[in-house]
Amino acid sequence: MNLEFGTRAIVALSWAREFSVPDSALQPDRPPVSLFVPAPGSDRVEVLHLGDHQVVRAPADILPLLRDAGDQRFVDDRALLGLLHASGLAPSVRSLGVDALTYLDAPFEIVDSEHITVSVDAEDLAQLREQSPRDDASSTELAGWDQCFVLFSDTREDPVAGAGYWAPGGLLADTTVLTAPGLRGHGLGRYAAALAVDDALSEGLVPQARIKEGQDAANALATSLGFELVGSLMTLKLHNGF
Repeated sequence: MNLEFGTRAIVALSWAREFSVPDSALQPDRPPVSLFVPAPGSDRVEVLHLGDHQVVRAPADILPLLRDAGDQRFVDDRALLGLLHASGLAPSVRSLGVDALTYLDAPFEIVDSEHITVSVDAEDLAQLREQSPRDDASSTELAGWDQCFVLFSDTREDPVAGAGYWAPGGLLADTTVLTAPGLRGHGLGRYAAALAVDDALSEGLVPQARIKEGQDAANALATSLGFELVGSLMTLKLHNGF
């Protein structure tokens, strides 16, 4: 792994705080742990893998079942779905998928283009999202924006690509990229992403790309930018009273 130890330590600290476990619990130099955390009032079962560490967060009624499972390495959402269904504790549950957690800690050269104009107006990014297929727009949605970069070409009035990040915890910058349909494969998304990544790093943040299982294009883009896989987050949604 090319990520610096300090970067991996920041990633571990951020996720430890997100899952309400001790700050040092998930550090890369600590022995592997498997932790179970109650989530009062939640309708989610979440399984975080970070390096060799695992954290399971779920409603208190379900935690004993998960803690007592023979195989506590929950890496397959189908197996976890089967366990919950068979228990009778979660009569209705569905998987929201598995996110690959990838990170970057080194900037790279950005070559300016005379044919591209860059906007930092979130309304321009909103316009790009409105003009994109619903699945693409939803897969790149963040709860908020700390910074965004939207590209316009000298031959088009509408935005052609955009990227942005949100850093609610002040450590990781959740980064997302969107390119207009019909203009993919020309490096526009990569250029926008490079601007967002460079800005996040300049703010002392660690860029994070959460890539849903099956999003091959997003995975290829993240890999080309140098993002490295560190862990995964599996999420299941409970219904009927949970």
